[in-house]
Amino acid sequence: MKVRSRKFEGRCAKHKAYNPAVEGRDGVRGTCARCILLCDIWESSLKLNQLIRRFDPQHDDARRPTEVKRAIPDPRQMSLIPE
Repeated sequence: MKVRSRKFEGRCAKHKAYNPAVEGRDGVRGTCARCILLCDIWESSLKLNQLIRRFDPQHDDARRPTEVKRAIPDPRQMSLIPE
């Protein structure tokens, strides 16, 4: 199952310096709907990471996926590209 395949870079048009990871909900100026949505997205991503780690404690995001080893071609197969 592929879950985290999107990278999201969003900013509020009015409050470009707002960063929910640093400032949290207390950093929202007034009742800016876009800043609140950014904070909701950030909190949801944290919750998703917690759930994934609870499901599989050995999961490591930093580790690259293992490459699939390709089968060795049959030497009897003719090549269309001359060597």
